[in-house]
Amino acid sequence: MSNLLFEIGAEEIPSGYITPALRQMEVLFKEGLKENRLECTKVITLATPRRLTLYVEGVPERQPPLIEEVQGPAARVAFDKEGQPTKAALGFAKAQGVEPKELKIKETPKGDYVFAIKTHKGEETLRLLPPLLTRMIRSLSFPKNMKWKGPGLFFARPIRCIMALLDKEVVPLELNGITSGRITFGHPFLSGKSLSIERADLNLYKEILRQEKVLVDIEERRAFLQERINKILQRYGSQLKEEELLEEVTFLVEYPCPIECTFPEEFLDVPQEVVETVMKEHQRYFPVEDAQGKLLPRFVVVTNRSPKEAAFCKEGNERVLKARLADAKFFWEEDRKVSLWNRLEGLKEVVFHEKLGSYYERVERIDRLAEHVALKLELGFEELESLHRAAKLCKADLLTQMVGEFPELQGVMGYHYAREEGEKEEVAVAILEHYLPRFAGDRLPETQLGTILSLADKLDAICGCFSIGLVPTGSQDPYALRRQAQGIIRILEAKNLNLSLKSTLTAALENLRLQDPKIFLEKPHPLGIGELLKKVETELLEFFRDRLYQTFLDRGHRYDIINAVLAAGFDNVADFSRRLEVISRLSQTHEWQGLVTVVERTFNIGKKAEATGGVEEELLQEKEEQQLWDLYKRHKDRILFLIDKERYEEASMEYYTSFAQAVHIFFEKVFVNVEDQRIRNNRLLLLKNINELYSARIADLAQIVPPGDGGK
Repeated sequence: MSNLLFEIGAEEIPSGYITPALRQMEVLFKEGLKENRLECTKVITLATPRRLTLYVEGVPERQPPLIEEVQGPAARVAFDKEGQPTKAALGFAKAQGVEPKELKIKETPKGDYVFAIKTHKGEETLRLLPPLLTRMIRSLSFPKNMKWKGPGLFFARPIRCIMALLDKEVVPLELNGITSGRITFGHPFLSGKSLSIERADLNLYKEILRQEKVLVDIEERRAFLQERINKILQRYGSQLKEEELLEEVTFLVEYPCPIECTFPEEFLDVPQEVVETVMKEHQRYFPVEDAQGKLLPRFVVVTNRSPKEAAFCKEGNERVLKARLADAKFFWEEDRKVSLWNRLEGLKEVVFHEKLGSYYERVERIDRLAEHVALKLELGFEELESLHRAAKLCKADLLTQMVGEFPELQGVMGYHYAREEGEKEEVAVAILEHYLPRFAGDRLPETQLGTILSLADKLDAICGCFSIGLVPTGSQDPYALRRQAQGIIRILEAKNLNLSLKSTLTAALENLRLQDPKIFLEKPHPLGIGELLKKVETELLEFFRDRLYQTFLDRGHRYDIINAVLAAGFDNVADFSRRLEVISRLSQTHEWQGLVTVVERTFNIGKKAEATGGVEEELLQEKEEQQLWDLYKRHKDRILFLIDKERYEEASMEYYTSFAQAVHIFFEKVFVNVEDQRIRNNRLLLLKNINELYSARIADLAQIVPPGDGGK
């Protein structure tokens, strides 16, 4: 077995391109091996901004032999009565390059035929790798490519060298004039040396580069950087918490050197979020906070230079940040000269969507929808007044210079400007929280007003887009509707809000219709606008059903259990989540299979019932069906009481112990499909009522997939 060490040396590749490129390299290389009937034991990827590296262990020295069977003429044609080869056999053997005596007779569905068995010696891996690696390089895709160095070569940045070693041998390949070898390069500033790698040894490769100030191992470089940043932060009682920034900066340098810098204290008058946004998002600096999380007039810059050059780097970065913060301070002071309330008229000139109107109209819709949600949640009169105020002001900061420069601060700046202007604290916080959660894993609104406003904002956006046909398809979701739906689900679940999804969607759509009926008239429906609204509402409910399914599937729940609970209703998202947790727990118990059987058997036959309503007792002739009916009457109210109190586990056990044995006996002793239609339908109704007592309120366990049939 051999080892392969392959490196693409390039000019500095953008940090966000590197991890996806490494994943592609691993997949493409493994696919290439498989196509060539080869495999390996391990693939390791490494990278810096100037190199993408693939290290592969356990590569065979050559392909395994390939045995090929070529079918020839029928045996009766290939050999005469004495068993001697005919001209047909001799011609076939010659064409296949084998001796006539090597031909084999094999039985096939069409009879006995002659076969030539040919063994192809496997190709040396060293000869297979050049086209495989060349195709891998050409197949790498990046968000933006550069075309250079002759025709047909696209890459993130110009490739400067290629190192390719199979053990001690150079893998010979050529890419638009660039020839592979055993040479790589050290750090461009701290070394500048060309380095010869003698063999495909990962530890040797890493050590040689380490000596020349290149930490090619990603985890080593990240840990090295984290340790040194924390050493600075610990002096002030804090530690690194910007994990995403750390990840990005890890791919910006080859040998990280953190340097502590300062900025004038006057900029601390600007909100902390602004200063830290300038540092992190625009300059990739790490802010320094004290033990209480208060920002200090210090920051950490990570350079790709040596500590000897620290003074020069420190001065330059301090000058850059000072200029940036001066702009932010100017925006902060200028924006406060015009109140948020006085900016509202300006929202009429800011278009949300050409078919959905301006942000002023959107704010009005959010205000009305927030009131609808608030009344459903029984919000008090005083809080309702604050909610209206927050709804009116929630988008006003979009017109500030600060948000114009730093869009990621929308909501945050609304909070700070509202406080500066003397708005109530709950109003300011609601403005801040109505954007939450912004992404998966982000924090949720903490206050009631912020929660309601967040729901109204997201529901209006989703319903507005659906009403004009902007429905997410495949990977296309330009208005991030899936993310917004995910946020709604998380809020309703975490806050345990008993809010009807259907009625809230109806209110949001009615909001849109009242504001501008033309929105719906652009999609005329033969039965009128009312039917069109119902159609859009159905699409929205299906969209949320799909989001619920995907959300809880990602959390590890069984797909069939999710479908079973969804079938019993998801209008109350918080309730759906509680039922799903209970059913998932029950699926691990001894009683589970019996519970599933009761629901499944009563469903399979009860669905044949031609009528609905109550069971006619006088038509119950058999002792077993009378006993089953008595059990239903005796336990129905108790089970419904437990369901109403959301004691789903107790309700499930009550249902199981009440009906499992009785239903089994019923099917053993009672023939359901008798000729008498009234008796038959009465028995079907009995079973249907028993089924729906559970399946319509907790979970339709008839959807559970038995083990071995695709269930998990």
